[in-house]
Amino acid sequence: MMGFDISTLLRELDVEFAAGSMAGSWVLRTPDGVSVQRELTVPARRLDAAQIRMNGPGLRNGRDRLLHVGGSATAGVIERAEAGEIDLLIAEPTLLVLGGHRHELPAPWVPRQPPQHKGRAAWIRWALQRYLLIASAPARQPVIAATLGSTQQSVSRAAQALGGWVTDQGSGLFASDPQGLLEHWLSEYPGPGGQEFGWYGLDTAAEHSDRVIRLAATLEVNALVSGDVAADRIAPWKLPSRARVYLTEPIDLADEGLVPVPLEEANLVTCVPRDPTIWPLARAIEDRSTIPGVPCADPVIVYWDLLMSGEQDSEEAAHQLAKSFLEHRPAGREA
Repeated sequence: MMGFDISTLLRELDVEFAAGSMAGSWVLRTPDGVSVQRELTVPARRLDAAQIRMNGPGLRNGRDRLLHVGGSATAGVIERAEAGEIDLLIAEPTLLVLGGHRHELPAPWVPRQPPQHKGRAAWIRWALQRYLLIASAPARQPVIAATLGSTQQSVSRAAQALGGWVTDQGSGLFASDPQGLLEHWLSEYPGPGGQEFGWYGLDTAAEHSDRVIRLAATLEVNALVSGDVAADRIAPWKLPSRARVYLTEPIDLADEGLVPVPLEEANLVTCVPRDPTIWPLARAIEDRSTIPGVPCADPVIVYWDLLMSGEQDSEEAAHQLAKSFLEHRPAGREA
């Protein structure tokens, strides 16, 4: 007895099927709109050259070509199918070859993983990159240092380490290659780090965020919305499905209709970040597209959170958000 179902395989491949005009034949319609009629062989555990010969000639009744069905197939059999000599349907891997054309499942989507950083975290250098990605005009080093809570010397060293992505135009530092600078930052930044807490509730992601913001204000805890909800307020693209809020200290949401759950099951994540620049840079950015009264993390952090969210549709939302600050960068604090 075979461990797969032919109709299930075809559905997974998005192939429509119906009974053919001859006994034992099926009409198959592939996603590209091609319709063929094939007579299916009795499923074999493994299709090799000997099994193909046993299944019989390529045509039955003078017109129906065979579709060889099996749990798997040898490399030689797959090569013959790709050459158009035979037609093939196998379960491992899920693959249909008709007339030499492959129909297979798309490669599984693999969520991004943050880069591993060894040694002392370069919070000021990474924050400088975010600052310059959002700034619309050159900014003097003393202004940047004051914004980030650092020293001018630290900012100067960070700028020197950024090479051709950042230039000093006399009037201040500016991102000469914003796209390259963003990619460089993404290749280095390990994430805000810190403690994360997973929560689950029945309300929308936006409602969860609003609830945390209100409670944090009552408790005099700083809070910033990020992830799906912040992206939707800055550059709407996808319906928010998961809320993320940064806090200066943990707060208990059990009395707010939320229950603690593992992070992978949460639709609200609160985080007390290690990155100390999350707070001053968010305060320095006047993001005109956010809703008044809703504090959001800076757009580059929101971008990072989208990419690392583990949701496939967040990748495109992140690209749309990047466009909003690369092509129409809002004003930062200038000299």
